[in-house]
Amino acid sequence: MEGLETGERVLAEAEGPDGRIAATDRRLVWPSGSIAWHEIERASWESDAERLLVEPIATSPHSQPYKLPVTGPGRLVDVVREQVTGSVIISRHIRLEGRRGVRVTGRRKADGELVWNAVVDSGLDPDDEHTRARLDAAVSAVRSEVE
Repeated sequence: MEGLETGERVLAEAEGPDGRIAATDRRLVWPSGSIAWHEIERASWESDAERLLVEPIATSPHSQPYKLPVTGPGRLVDVVREQVTGSVIISRHIRLEGRRGVRVTGRRKADGELVWNAVVDSGLDPDDEHTRARLDAAVSAVRSEVE
């Protein structure tokens, strides 16, 4: 497949209307783009539409979900799910105020580096000084579990 990086391995492929879609050991690749596993919040198969829906994490540079039409997905969907799930090292919801809090997730990039994502529940203001201090403490507590 074209556009792969040196040493990148294809784990599964399927045909799309614009060309091949491949799940590699580093990312999901299609003719007009790609997204790394650690940047994907979730991926699901929409059988009625015959497409793979890929939703980026909130802090990803990818702003919109990708809707990738796939003909005969074979193992592609299963491999995508495995790779996305496998990138998550830890995910914890920490309460900050009542039931509301922050979801802290650590994901492993293909090069082994950990990247952290914190998503605050609606109704909390991450810019509020008191909330920010508790948010920072929550992220530090979760990070200390793995670092």
